[in-house]
Amino acid sequence: MLWPGLNAPLTQGREVMTRKQLPPDPEYAQRIIRLRDQASKIRYISLPPLLRGWSGPKFPGQSVGPPDPVGDCM
Repeated sequence: MLWPGLNAPLTQGREVMTRKQLPPDPEYAQRIIRLRDQASKIRYISLPPLLRGWSGPKFPGQSVGPPDPVGDCM
């Protein structure tokens, strides 16, 4: 199996692509820092278990009361 760029050369038409060094970008570090600061301001709201939901046989910290009656027994 051939995977272009992984174990086979990349081609564009009949030309084999080679790696090229990009020119230095002086604003790259500033953009990364700005994105990091914007992403760190996200705050997630803590939800109680009844609104968040749970899985499993137990209801942690919840009282569900007596079971529902079955049939005509009352």
